[in-house]
Amino acid sequence: MQAAITEGRWQWRDRLVALVLLAPAVIYLFAMSVYPTIFSLWLSLHNYIIYRRDRVSFAGFSNFTDLLDSETFQESLRVTLEFAASAVTLELALGFAIAVLLDRKMRGIGVLRTLLIVPVLISPVGIALTFRYIFAPTYGLLTYLLHSVGLPSPDWTVSVTWALPVVVFVDVWQWTPFVALILLSAMQSVSVEVTEAAELDGLSEWQKLWRIVMPLVRPVLLVVVLIRLIDSIRVFDAVFVLTGGGPGSTTEVLSLFSYIRGFTEGDMGSASAIAWVTLVLVNVLVLIFLRFLSQNVR
Repeated sequence: MQAAITEGRWQWRDRLVALVLLAPAVIYLFAMSVYPTIFSLWLSLHNYIIYRRDRVSFAGFSNFTDLLDSETFQESLRVTLEFAASAVTLELALGFAIAVLLDRKMRGIGVLRTLLIVPVLISPVGIALTFRYIFAPTYGLLTYLLHSVGLPSPDWTVSVTWALPVVVFVDVWQWTPFVALILLSAMQSVSVEVTEAAELDGLSEWQKLWRIVMPLVRPVLLVVVLIRLIDSIRVFDAVFVLTGGGPGSTTEVLSLFSYIRGFTEGDMGSASAIAWVTLVLVNVLVLIFLRFLSQNVR
């Protein structure tokens, strides 16, 4: 009996210690994730002007309906989807090509793989600032190089034609190595016996790649696309530093549109509604990709 009581006390102490150790992480998670999410939902359902908090009133779903009727929001949604589709497509194509090139025995391959991860480790703000000076219309490095060989240089970041491609280029430059390394890991996990059997059957390198390797790495490919698509839809820092959403609304993605509504115009209700629309859009895409992924894993 005494042993059972002693064991019960130790179990209670173990649980108490576990709760004490987990408490900081739980409090941090609640303070930085759960509470802001609930508060943003509350904001989206109210007329909340940050400069006039004395006039806060319940708005229901009017913030959401106003967004659906807003041409500015529709344009921002179009820019976001165009940016995400362009960036992810280029990153996937280039990343797959780089992975194929690195999936072989060659001298210095370890050094190349190490250097490939460097852009991913750099802060997006730092990369955006670097490319901002490279693409600067008057004193930029690219402008100087083009002028030095007698070629014209457009106003890259303030041009309606070139602003969005510049932002896409910077995103592709940073995240293509990430895609390449993940796909390279998937390719190298393919069993050697499978590839050797394909070679014995007389398959060429391209046939082996498309008929053997691609079906085996397709689940990993879909996961990479999903990760990059989510990041591309919620992109903010690179666009904010490079173009600020301009010229006009050429590069005004949803996250930047929400920032302008909330912290420039002070309409936190509308800004929170934009954030929730973005969240719903991301979750819809996640569900679609998870369905495709489950079909490919079977």
